[in-house]
Formats: sequence, structure tokens, C-alpha cells
Amino acid sequence: MSLREFVAAIPKVELNLQLTGALQKESLMMIARQNGLPSMREDFEEWAALLDRPDYARIDAIAREAGSWAMYPEDIALVVYDIGVALSKQNVVYAEISVAPPDFVGSAHMNFDTFIEALNDGRDRALRGWNIDMAWILCIPRDNPRSGDEVARWATSQAARLGNVVALGLTGPEETQPIGQFRRAFDTAHKKDIFTVVNAGSHLGSSGIYETLEELDPHRLTDSWGIAADDDLVTLLAENKKALVISLSRALRLGLIKKAGDYPLRELVDRGVQVALSSGMPALYQSTLIDEYIAAHEACGLAIDDVIRIARTSIELSFMDAERKDALLRRFDFEVKTARGNWLRAM
Repeated sequence: MSLREFVAAIPKVELNLQLTGALQKESLMMIARQNGLPSMREDFEEWAALLDRPDYARIDAIAREAGSWAMYPEDIALVVYDIGVALSKQNVVYAEISVAPPDFVGSAHMNFDTFIEALNDGRDRALRGWNIDMAWILCIPRDNPRSGDEVARWATSQAARLGNVVALGLTGPEETQPIGQFRRAFDTAHKKDIFTVVNAGSHLGSSGIYETLEELDPHRLTDSWGIAADDDLVTLLAENKKALVISLSRALRLGLIKKAGDYPLRELVDRGVQVALSSGMPALYQSTLIDEYIAAHEACGLAIDDVIRIARTSIELSFMDAERKDALLRRFDFEVKTARGNWLRAM
């Protein structure tokens, strides 16, 4: 059994998948043709080419453009189902997927209710067919602060709770808007006992993380950068058990590091920061969650036991209810033991 086979054999969770960065190109192109986009958009072929060869300086724009091709509820259901199938092939059994409703809701084709129904139509089909469960993190785009209160109301509504929404998120480049613009929305989430997630530190480094922690106090940080260079911040995150979800591929593609081994993953783990690995935008970063775990071992120097511990910690950090989480942890321990035994026998 190879390392890849071992990692594939253990059940995994994905905690920071971005819907618009995980769209399968084949289905996306079919949807675009059905919706008449090639004839309507002079720049369509240019955008389509960027799906194969992304310009990483424009990654957010590419993801948003690709997502805009899914104009109807049936389009959303199809791309969600496709994502579920792709995850199941990696033995990912549960995923929390970030999606910004303002990018989809408000057209003549979808309101919030039909959007949630479409997400869960795709989810339910994938669950029945492939035994992969998905939940939703409804995100406020930083460049659309006026949507903050509305997204918070959606995320905390009864329809959202029944529709597998588990958290309120904030995503996008930090420099676009002051963090204080979103405090009221996050206060609403905290009052309604909804989990919160913020993308912080990607552009502003540790200063952006400190400000985020002070203003919004999220349960989880994603794709943060500059933490390891700030001893006080490492201590703060470790002591307060603030989860950090990172993508090595993202850091590599965006030029934050020259090679995967440059990421200070081992230092963060050794110093007690709760870390989970994510593929983020797998279609655009051209990576998978399995690739992330392999890079953690082969490039960043984590021992296999450390990699297993991160995979288990990821389950613990998920927003699943306690009963489902405990059941998945028991399954994880059993299947890791079985896979480890098979690996040792094959050596």
C-alpha cells in the first residue's frame, strides 16, 4: 500500500471548500452552453480558458465568473452533485462548503429559498448515491458589505437551519473593506448560536488576524498567513483553541511560498495550533485533499502520526452535531487502524 492509498483509505472531512472554486469544468461548460453564454458573451472563451490555466492574480474573479454561469436552480443542484461525487472518490465523507448567496440570489431565476433548495437537492442526491454529506457556510463577500446583515439573517433563519446551513462566513480580499463593517452581522450570528468563519491574514498578515479576532471573534480562521512569524499570535491561537484551516496548494499557487515545504506547517502543529487541511478551490488550484495530506508529510516533514492526527482533528473541528461527530470519530479510528495494518503488511 502506497502513501496515497493509505491517505485515500481513511475517511476525511473537508472544512473550507469554496463552491465556485470546486466546479467541475465538464458540467460547467455544459451549463454555460445550455444557458446560451457562448453566444451572449464575447469574452466567454477567454474565461473558459482560464479554468484550465488560471491567472492566480485574478483567482477570485475567475471563481466568481465561473459560478455566475450556474443561473438556475437545476444548475446549482448539478454542480453540487458533481462536487459530492468528486469528494466521495477521495473518501471525503463530509464537507462544509462556503458559498456567497449574493452571487446567486436576486436574479429572476432564484431567490434565497429556491437557492437553498437547489443546494440541498444536489446534496441529497450525492448523499443517497455516494454517501457523501455536505453542509453550507453562507458567506458575506467583503466587497459587498451591504449584504452583510441580509446574509446573517439568512444564515440564522429557520429555513437555513433546516437546509443544512452550519455557519456564517466572511470571504474575499481583506483590503476591500474595514473589518468593522461586518461586526453587526457576526454579532447576530453569535446571538443566534451560529458558528462563524473568517478568511483573515491572507493579505494583511498577522495584523489582519488580530483585528479579526478582536472585532468578529470567529470560531475558525481560513487561509491565514503570517501566523508562524508572530510568537504572540501563535500563543493566542493555541491557548484560545482557534481553529486554522489552510491549503498548501493555495499558498503555493498564490506565490506566498515557492514550494510546499516552505509552509510553516510543522511549526504551527508543534506549537499547539489546531490545524486542518483543505483543498480550498481544488478545480482552480488543481489539487485535492489527498494531495494536501501527502504534501504535509512529504514536503512539510510531518510524521504519519501527525498527518493522522490532523485528519482526526479536522473531524473534531467540524460543525457537525455531537452525535454524528462521535460516530464519525469511531469510524475514523477503526478505519485508520485497518489501513495502518494493511500498510505495514505491504511494507
